[in-house]
Amino acid sequence: MGVGEATEAVALTTEEIDARLASIDLPEGEPQYKFFKPTADAVDRWVQYAKGSHDCFFLGLPEIDTRMRGVWPSDVLVVTGRAHSGKSAVLLSSMARNLLEDPDFYGVVYTPDEPEVLVVAKLYALLYQRNLADVEEALKVQDPLVMNEIQEAKHSFLDRIKIFPNALSFRDMSEAMRECEDYWQHKPKFVMVDFLEQLPGASGYEGVSTVLKGLKEWAEQENLPVGLIHQSGKASTRGTSRGMDDGKFNADEYAILQLNVFRRRDDPKLTEVERKIHSVSVSLDLCKNKRPPCEITDPPIDYFMDPNCGFVRTYYETDIPGDDKWKG
Repeated sequence: MGVGEATEAVALTTEEIDARLASIDLPEGEPQYKFFKPTADAVDRWVQYAKGSHDCFFLGLPEIDTRMRGVWPSDVLVVTGRAHSGKSAVLLSSMARNLLEDPDFYGVVYTPDEPEVLVVAKLYALLYQRNLADVEEALKVQDPLVMNEIQEAKHSFLDRIKIFPNALSFRDMSEAMRECEDYWQHKPKFVMVDFLEQLPGASGYEGVSTVLKGLKEWAEQENLPVGLIHQSGKASTRGTSRGMDDGKFNADEYAILQLNVFRRRDDPKLTEVERKIHSVSVSLDLCKNKRPPCEITDPPIDYFMDPNCGFVRTYYETDIPGDDKWKG
């Protein structure tokens, strides 16, 4: 070969490519792929997901689900809102609905914010549409109906949910997930994290951003749909949605989906009639949706939130209170 002549590139064989990707059986000095994976792999995964929705998690709220087309495995749905606005109720209601409708539904809740017993009680109330104050009074006298329901819930529904009330690292969350899968001999279909600021290291702008990025990577690693509760910033306006600006420290930046939850009843400008209507409503604003065609809710959608148990569902005209009982 003369000076200046180019060396002809020789295409890699399939075996050579496989060896580089797997980093095995490589002669000394041969390159190995640490970061590279063929884009064809992503195409195959996309086609597999697009074939059906059996791996997706649906809230059971048609107007939202239609736009999101479900929360897909590796997605993080960030649910933002003020304290006590109904954020957790939206996700727990959806988990209860899935437990009732799908005998193969299993879910995990990481909740450093609340004790396990309280989450169990909330799920029971949502499953059976019960007022917990009434249930606890019935338990004091060993009411047969309530006792039978609790036994049914214990074995038929709640044994398919595992609640971890401690602030775990991502590594520990994965180890806990393996234990769940071993116990159930099933992979969970949804993971709820309640809430972002309670996770290790989530302090200040940098902390929240780093932890949210870590959770996104964890969701991709576990290949699970994840719902993350995140508190609003102090500038959040009562009774309205601030859209993507609602999460503290720009916590939407790594989210595929962001759902803002608020109560219109907190708006001081409501009329008396509106106050009665929205005394039992919760409003959802799908303000970020990166999955084409990227449909959002504009305006936000009002749902019925059962004042007795917190269950969230479609709001019907017959749900409008006939008196002012819930206005206060």
